[in-house]
Amino acid sequence: MCHVLTRQLARAPSGDTALVIGDVSGHDLQAAVSMSTLRNMLRGIAVDREEPPGEVLRRLDLAGQTLDPHLTATCVYAVIRGGEGPGSSLHHSSAGHLPPLLTTGEGDTRYLDAGSGPLIGMDPDLPRTSAVDQLLPHSTLLLFTDGLVERRGEALDDGLTRLRRHTAQQARDPLDVFCDELIVAFGADSADDIALLALRPAPRPTAPAEAAGRGP
Repeated sequence: MCHVLTRQLARAPSGDTALVIGDVSGHDLQAAVSMSTLRNMLRGIAVDREEPPGEVLRRLDLAGQTLDPHLTATCVYAVIRGGEGPGSSLHHSSAGHLPPLLTTGEGDTRYLDAGSGPLIGMDPDLPRTSAVDQLLPHSTLLLFTDGLVERRGEALDDGLTRLRRHTAQQARDPLDVFCDELIVAFGADSADDIALLALRPAPRPTAPAEAAGRGP
């Protein structure tokens, strides 16, 4: 069980869009306190200076361990460079969290597992890497917590494969419908909290990006 660390669509110091999602271990009052602490620290670190996502997570890890040596959490921190239309790119890093899922408008899917590193709380001295992936028009970027795909008695890979098949079938749905269908399809038999954040680059430079999210 876990508390959702954060689920947000915000602005980085450069004005680019920043995406964050994560889990804090536990499901009690202390977990809720840890969640709030990490969320506030991450916001402060992310706006303090312009850095690669991996460095933002490294500083978050160091700050978290300084305040609470027993704290552990997973997190994906990503920044969309070049606006939210055609030609934009996703700069991202993961601390023990399930990778974002990218689904093209044609229904091709892949997990963005580059830039992965250990949990927050494992070792703040370990270097963290960042990765860059292109976001094509009509593609859908999905960040999610493990409650969406983990099922008791089932291998995690089975849940991840099922998610890929589902997003491929819903690739052309409006983003609100895309998110609602995910909750309907995966939420009924989940024993854990579910949060998701989806973003779809605008097809034209003059149109705003469409974004949606679901979660507690």
